[in-house]
Amino acid sequence: MTLVSRRDRLLDAGALLLILLGAALYVVAALKLHGISQYTYKHPGPPNALGAADRARYTSYAGVGLVVAGSVVGMVAAGLHGWRRKKLVAG
Repeated sequence: MTLVSRRDRLLDAGALLLILLGAALYVVAALKLHGISQYTYKHPGPPNALGAADRARYTSYAGVGLVVAGSVVGMVAAGLHGWRRKKLVAG
């Protein structure tokens, strides 16, 4: 069995950090959008509510992008670790 190097652990930690940051960013954007959705005809909120909604939507897209990027980094790290293990067992 191969040993896990510090680089492998840092790569896994980086992937986890990207996923957690993306999820947190998505939740923040969802809470902002929920707050904006509470505005009514009688209480329309700030004059730039549409711009705030657009920024919250783009923030949620950034959160989803970070989650996808973290997942890709994790999958690549797992593939590299498996490839290195297979190479050491075969050779």
